[in-house]
Amino acid sequence: MKKFLLVLLFASASLWAADGHSISVSYGVMNAYSWSVAFGKAASKPAASIFGVEEPDEKVGRLSASSFNIAYGFELTDLFEVGGILSYTYIADGHDIHTITVMPKGKFNWINKTDYRFYSQIALGAMFFLGSDQKGSSSLELNDDTAFMFHASLLGFEFGDDISFFCELGVGQAGMFAGGVKFKL
Repeated sequence: MKKFLLVLLFASASLWAADGHSISVSYGVMNAYSWSVAFGKAASKPAASIFGVEEPDEKVGRLSASSFNIAYGFELTDLFEVGGILSYTYIADGHDIHTITVMPKGKFNWINKTDYRFYSQIALGAMFFLGSDQKGSSSLELNDDTAFMFHASLLGFEFGDDISFFCELGVGQAGMFAGGVKFKL
């Protein structure tokens, strides 16, 4: 057991010492959960119930279609990166639902130059619902409800070197259109 822990500690320390780590912060609009609320009201109640929305409201506000995302990445090679995405969404307009989504991701760099990249990525994970006990309460508690969630960035463009800016077109919880900044560690 001691040998296993020592090997694990050595492997994680050597991995952390390697180049290729990055953190990104982004803002996305039109995420998957808010689309389910909007389409659930427009099309049918069962469409929204897939994501646990029982009675969708008449409208979905701009804030409720937004996602705030933090992502971590580690470049295994020049073409492939692994990591994860943490996404926060607030659904307003009578629902008052907060969600946190955690998704491991894989990213493929179609073009990877020093100062620009063209990529696609996919992430699969779980969405956790947060709620308050009473209206107006500032404390949020984790509900027992969870749901499968995904994100696929079909087209992503990144410009810069140590600090880079990116924009993505995709589908999923991080937003249909997302943009942000990435920092190499």
